[in-house]
Amino acid sequence: MPERAVPVTLGSSWSRRIDVDGFRVTRVRFPPLLKLPLHTHERATVAVILNGSFDGLMRSASRPCPAASVLLEPFAPVLGEVGYTRDLVVAALGQRVAAELRAPDDVTPLAVEGLILEMLALTARLRSATEHAGVRPPPRWLAEARALLHDRRGEHLLVSDVADAVGVHPVHLARAFRLHYGTPVGTYLRSLRLAWAAARLTDSDDGIAQIALQAGFFDQSHFSRAFKRQFRLTPLAYRKAARR
Repeated sequence: MPERAVPVTLGSSWSRRIDVDGFRVTRVRFPPLLKLPLHTHERATVAVILNGSFDGLMRSASRPCPAASVLLEPFAPVLGEVGYTRDLVVAALGQRVAAELRAPDDVTPLAVEGLILEMLALTARLRSATEHAGVRPPPRWLAEARALLHDRRGEHLLVSDVADAVGVHPVHLARAFRLHYGTPVGTYLRSLRLAWAAARLTDSDDGIAQIALQAGFFDQSHFSRAFKRQFRLTPLAYRKAARR
């Protein structure tokens, strides 16, 4: 039976949408235990799972897709094939887009367009660095450094700590990391912490001070300032908005 093209909102219980300069950006919520038939979407699609999880059928194989999963339908010439990756920094950008849609103002279209372009660029670089002229695939030690940041995001790491762990000079690590992943090591780590904290605010009843410490921030006020800069909402307002 051929797959039919459907909107991304098929089966959703709630959605909110904004169109910006050729992009259609939709925040969608699906009910638990929903089963959808095989389908394609009307447009090339990049889907970022912000909360919860689901099992998706890709290339005839079932794949679990937890939070921070990024699903790709052909988006040539940037992302020219169906694919899957998982990245907390892409998810953090997705959380910022969702925050813009929760509390829109006159600047929201411009902000959303910038965030979407940043998401596409980072996803494309993570998927296939070799497609970008002059950029080689990241060496194994750099991939290990990035994985270490994910695994130890709650610790008070210095660039020198990460560099020692993978056996390179800190300056070399900092330059290579920014070249391949498009952001400084410290900014990347902060985004990991905030993305993890945003998920905990949504999915748990832990206190904000507890989440702040677990995420690696010195105290609640430091966490709240960083969180509001990234998501335009305080942690408490974000929690309330995410649970509406």
